[in-house]
Amino acid sequence: MPLKYGCLYFKRFQQMTFIHLQCIAENYNISNNIDSELRAFKETTDHRLNSLKSWTESLQKKTKRLDSRLANMTRALRENNHLNLRQIQKQRMGLSDLSHKIQKQQSHIESLESFKNQVQYGMRDLQASLKRYQMKLENIQNKRQTTAALAEHHTTEPTVQAEEKPFQLSLQHKIPHIPTPKEEAKSKYLENSICNVGSMLLFLSASTENYVTFQRSFRTGIHELSICTWPQVDAKYLGMIISYATENNDNMLVLCGWNSGILGVMDFVIGDPAYRELSLQNILDGHWHHLCIIWSSTEGRFWYYLDRHLISTGSKFQKGYEIPPGGSMVLGQEQDLTGGDFDEAEAFVGRLAGFVLWTRSLRPEEVSGLASGKGVPRGAVLSLDDVDQMSGSVQHITCQCLEHCM
Repeated sequence: MPLKYGCLYFKRFQQMTFIHLQCIAENYNISNNIDSELRAFKETTDHRLNSLKSWTESLQKKTKRLDSRLANMTRALRENNHLNLRQIQKQRMGLSDLSHKIQKQQSHIESLESFKNQVQYGMRDLQASLKRYQMKLENIQNKRQTTAALAEHHTTEPTVQAEEKPFQLSLQHKIPHIPTPKEEAKSKYLENSICNVGSMLLFLSASTENYVTFQRSFRTGIHELSICTWPQVDAKYLGMIISYATENNDNMLVLCGWNSGILGVMDFVIGDPAYRELSLQNILDGHWHHLCIIWSSTEGRFWYYLDRHLISTGSKFQKGYEIPPGGSMVLGQEQDLTGGDFDEAEAFVGRLAGFVLWTRSLRPEEVSGLASGKGVPRGAVLSLDDVDQMSGSVQHITCQCLEHCM
């Protein structure tokens, strides 16, 4: 009996041990599954955190840019208010001067009226004198006839000589020269017959798909820069002409008139957030205009030429700065990320002819010659001949003269 009970106890213990081992194995498998799920969850979380980080960085850049534009708009609004106050004061002074001039003009008109009356009276007296003179002449002629009949035996006859000098009133007018239609057509032809343009890009609409890239970029650091082109824009804002972005700064080089910023100006950016505001003047009138922007890191000088005229210049703009090589160069769109993340509100719409870029400072006579169609200065490193890809509906049209760039 004791041996029998011992065997039963041993079998029961063996079964319980086996069950316990099965539970341990199941718990081990569950632990492995939990570890794999935790690893997968960690990878997914890391990926989402990285995406969130890049999105946050892009949002911070845009927020920083918006803050800068808001500050510029606030400053411009304050300056406009000051200008408006000054203009109101000037207008008030002008109105007072105008009223004073009107009073003077009225007194002058009154004096002219009195002089007119005097002239009229003088003319009446002159007419009466002429009538009396004519009557005297008739009387003299009658007397001559009678004396001639009575004195036929005389060998000589009295003669009456009368010389009449006509009464003349001479008026001289300084008439300005008005050009004839032929002269106007000739001037327009001379204005439009600008050659050595090469080719033109046509951006039909404000779409993020419309942009142009180049075959190459800057190979070395840039300390001097000249950008010249012929834009033809008929819109409220200029849009993005050129955008050069690197991994560290998506606004390393920008030339743009923003749709959301101050209208009538364009930003010349070198190494965001450093920039200068340039007046657009009459660029947005739908006609061709020659635009040249020149920058030198020496003393931080920059020059802005429009239609051969120096519009503005300055210094201490990114003095000693170097534009790094190896970035992405795009025409027609702003890059919020290198090579992409475009915004149609900043797109360029219009025609862009004769785009050329130099890594040196052009001389004034070179700018004038280029704007006159006398040829492209030496040393150009980038032009429309180097276009690599045209995206969207952008058209690349060959035209040696502006009158053919249609």
